[in-house]
Amino acid sequence: MDIYSITCIALEIKGVKTRVVKEKDDVVEILLQSLKRQKIVLKEKDIVVVASKIVALSQGRLVKINGNLKKIIESQSESLLKTGFGYFTITDGSITANAGIDRSNVPRGTAILWPKDPYGEAAKIQARLRAHFGLKKLGVIIEDSACEPLRVGVHGMSIGHFGFKGIDDCRGRKDIYGKKFKVTRRAMADSLATAALILMGETDERVPFAVITGAPVSFINKHERKAVLRLKSDLFYGMYSDEFIKFASKCTK
Repeated sequence: MDIYSITCIALEIKGVKTRVVKEKDDVVEILLQSLKRQKIVLKEKDIVVVASKIVALSQGRLVKINGNLKKIIESQSESLLKTGFGYFTITDGSITANAGIDRSNVPRGTAILWPKDPYGEAAKIQARLRAHFGLKKLGVIIEDSACEPLRVGVHGMSIGHFGFKGIDDCRGRKDIYGKKFKVTRRAMADSLATAALILMGETDERVPFAVITGAPVSFINKHERKAVLRLKSDLFYGMYSDEFIKFASKCTK
């Protein structure tokens, strides 16, 4: 059945609180224990949102800074551009600040790197959860926070997902007056990551998981390509400096 023939009555999001997650902990085991404690059972077509930081911790991606943050950023970047607040970097094919490296909610004197292969990790988590709960359709998002130019505050961003289509392509569909959409595509994985971030928080909440029920997405059990635009197709292309265009072109080839 086409998902657009279905009226979504409600989108329900449940935050899943855990103990403090430590390096080399098993993400799925912590989630299962916490779901059981909160009496939450995953159902068909649920989507589980996982904080990228705990995936990175499970991979042993915690590093000591020792005054060498710049060197650490360089080591995790395919390309680097200095800004007033640090660096724009290309990491895992995406443009992000400081290679996604974070010093919050980790021990003093350390930083946590972005997880390796987040799309692959999302698939592994999804497979284990499907097997445990006996499900056919289940989505997983690995979420991090991001910011936009000239907007205050952070929002959620999917750095890897599996089990559903992360982009809803509206091109060719009609609006309420019969006009066809020409360019609009909805970032479903990013939007759901943002919705989950409201409960997951940024400080001392200890809610590194969320369960979303009722998301109007198409469920699939295969990998998707990363949603990266060609540089000249970017809405903001005309605002970019020559230096930034040269830098950004390295992740859009």
